[in-house]
Amino acid sequence: MKKTLIAFAALSAIAGMAQAQSTVTLYGLLDANVGSSKTNTFNAATTAFPNGSYSNQSQTIVGSGGLNTSRFGFRITEDLGGGLAAIGNLESGLSLDTGASSSATSLFNRQANVGLASASLGTVTLGRNKSPYYDVHGSVGLRETVFDTTSNTNFGSVVNYNPANAATSAYLLSNHGSTAGSTPNAATWLGFNARVNNSVRYTSPSFSGFSVSGLYGFGEDKSATTDATKTMGASAQYANGPIVVYLAYQSDAYARTASLKPALENTLVGASYDFGIAKVGANYNRAKLKDITASTFLSATGGGIGAQKEYGLSVSVPFGAMVVEANYGQSKGDTLGKSTGGGIQALYSLSKRTTLYTGYSSTKAYDRLAQLVVNSQPGSGSTIERSTFFAAGVRHTF
Repeated sequence: MKKTLIAFAALSAIAGMAQAQSTVTLYGLLDANVGSSKTNTFNAATTAFPNGSYSNQSQTIVGSGGLNTSRFGFRITEDLGGGLAAIGNLESGLSLDTGASSSATSLFNRQANVGLASASLGTVTLGRNKSPYYDVHGSVGLRETVFDTTSNTNFGSVVNYNPANAATSAYLLSNHGSTAGSTPNAATWLGFNARVNNSVRYTSPSFSGFSVSGLYGFGEDKSATTDATKTMGASAQYANGPIVVYLAYQSDAYARTASLKPALENTLVGASYDFGIAKVGANYNRAKLKDITASTFLSATGGGIGAQKEYGLSVSVPFGAMVVEANYGQSKGDTLGKSTGGGIQALYSLSKRTTLYTGYSSTKAYDRLAQLVVNSQPGSGSTIERSTFFAAGVRHTF
């Protein structure tokens, strides 16, 4: 009997150790705000763009995702011993104002991956991953909030840009302003794809503050006449004490043909320094639409879409439990012209998990493209290219 009790105790201890070594964490974030947006509305005509008309439209909204996208997820970790762990992440975005998923086609649209992590060798994950470019882009400034005028992760309509198509041209002219009833994502920069399907990502450990990361997305849509729409990206970052310096590249492929391999290529370099009383940052990005050709609407500019040189400046100042942050962004190119914008936000921490915030952003879209529309539609006015947004909200994490 005594031996049986000892054996049972030993098995219970082993089971407890195994349970402690494997964990599943449920986490989430809820973010909603009340605000007012002013964006452009394209009133389509029966004939091809740019016929039709533009008008400004103001809308009062209850929006989801001011500081961050509302979400829930599961984080899985199992200790395999010897410093090695099996990891996984399932994360789904949602629209808190309606209760709907933020994606109509994917449940875990934000992340869905599994892999191995080693403290000495780094981490490898397979599945739907965040891009290394996205990680460093959001490390300074207003950090990808709705008030960040350099943030735009809706790259699809930009790469698919066709001046003869009202929907995509209106998207560009509105400077990434969204449709009425949802939180706008007005931005000066062209944008990028924040997450990549069918991808492999590697992230190194930090060596005295220096780390690298790389990602490759296979596309999985190769045909007899076209190559797969591959996505690739990499970043290098040095973060040590108050200083952060980074370099990143990403190529987002789209709808390839037998002769063309269209892609949006971004090359980013930036740095930030924390002085204690304030943190300042600056970055530069070159956005190039490769193998994208414009139609007769832009024939006066040569028919192609040239590279955009993009700049961003930011400052963050703490005041006890409150932080005030601001940024300025600009994108300039020979084809689309210049886009400028600025944003400001104030965050007040009620606790470690709950934050009140308010902010304002204003962006002015590509002036050459806007002027062509104004010339063809004089009744639309000269202010159709500006988008503004103001909101106040609350964010809670769990």
